[in-house]
Amino acid sequence: MFERELTAYYDDIFRYCYYRVGSRETAEDLCQDTFVSFLEHRSDYHSRGKLKNYLYTIARNKCIDYYRKVDPVCMDMLPESTQEDWFEETVEIKLLMGKLPDELKEVIILRFFQGLKYREIASILGVGVSKAKYLAAKALELLEKEVSSDAT
Repeated sequence: MFERELTAYYDDIFRYCYYRVGSRETAEDLCQDTFVSFLEHRSDYHSRGKLKNYLYTIARNKCIDYYRKVDPVCMDMLPESTQEDWFEETVEIKLLMGKLPDELKEVIILRFFQGLKYREIASILGVGVSKAKYLAAKALELLEKEVSSDAT
């Protein structure tokens, strides 16, 4: 029943996981875990919302669980650029995103890199639409300040 939809969303969920963890192998594992978890608990999904949002929520939780398991001592031994290796597009984006709090990074990833609507972001984060809009505006404001301060 869900096979075609799941296949259609695989690349989006993989990219989301990759943006969150910065490692292709880890992102593949988290993406697979997301779909396995959905299939194991698909009876809990009652079509109240979009399937894609439900999958993003599962992926988000898998990424959070991943970071809970990461040994902070090992992370501290890595160079900061590796710890914050969120995006492969440009070094500037990596550095700017690395300065944002996790909640704001999440909104930027979902809104501007995944192209989700505020309603979808709100559903994934478990907040209201106005809070999702506020978080996006706050993230953009902080990024703009960073760009302005780097330019001077």
